[in-house]
Amino acid sequence: MAESLDVSVIWHYFTGAANFTVLASAITLENRLGKFDILPGHANFISTIYGSIVVSTVNKGTEVYFFQRGVVEVSANSVKLFLEGKID
Repeated sequence: MAESLDVSVIWHYFTGAANFTVLASAITLENRLGKFDILPGHANFISTIYGSIVVSTVNKGTEVYFFQRGVVEVSANSVKLFLEGKID
């Protein structure tokens, strides 16, 4: 099993935020059922998400991004986050 996630964050064009990629050891997200974690080896998964993303990077850092709504897609240790409404 891989020990990291390849994470791509794609912001909606009108948000004005830059897209980026990061190598993560875990991600914490929230959907209408509550908070959940994505770890390496996670099953294929698609969900709408709200509020914030907490990214635990492989170098032991933590980054938090706030947004209004988005979609997460997970497959083969690749996580794609499509986000709208960046909140600073």
